Amino acid sequence: MLRPEHLQRITEEITAKLGDFNQPLPTSQTLKNLVNEVATRLDLVSREDYERLLQIHQRTRQKVDQLSGRLEALEAKLKN
Repeated sequence: MLRPEHLQRITEEITAKLGDFNQPLPTSQTLKNLVNEVATRLDLVSREDYERLLQIHQRTRQKVDQLSGRLEALEAKLKN
């Protein structure tokens, strides 16, 4: 989910862009609700989840590289 400070920044940017129109501006709370609703539908992950998954990926990649090296060494040994 979006952090409140990110939601506030997005809301301010949208309000600034909508200010050029000759229509009444939606309230800040209305915009926050709209942005929050859209963000919920985007299937976003938190920064913490992303970082955790990145660490898992890096460890897995390292293990795959190690196993690949061992396999190549064994294959070379079998050829000799």
